[in-house]
Amino acid sequence: MIIMENYGTIWVCVDCLMHHANGECGSCNGLYGPHDEEPLSAIEAPYTVAMGMAYEEHAEDCETRIQGGAPDNYECDCETNTYSTSQCEGCGSWLHGERHAMTLFKD
Repeated sequence: MIIMENYGTIWVCVDCLMHHANGECGSCNGLYGPHDEEPLSAIEAPYTVAMGMAYEEHAEDCETRIQGGAPDNYECDCETNTYSTSQCEGCGSWLHGERHAMTLFKD
């Protein structure tokens, strides 16, 4: 069994999130212009990422944290920052916009 150490939550741009989920994003095919930075290029071995955040990192009043998992029909917004001026922690881009939570692991 492989045990990966949780290094906490990082906040990534939409391009990084889509690359992790689908292997590509809208910028890959030129729909929205070229990438500002190569998605997830700031994450190097032995580190990997997974979408979302650990339940204990959710807000104290969030049902996901309280129950240790998301109850049916519950929508948690802890994993999305709808507007950020901070640098993407996945690729280093300074473009403003949404940031999404991903968990950083070390093999």
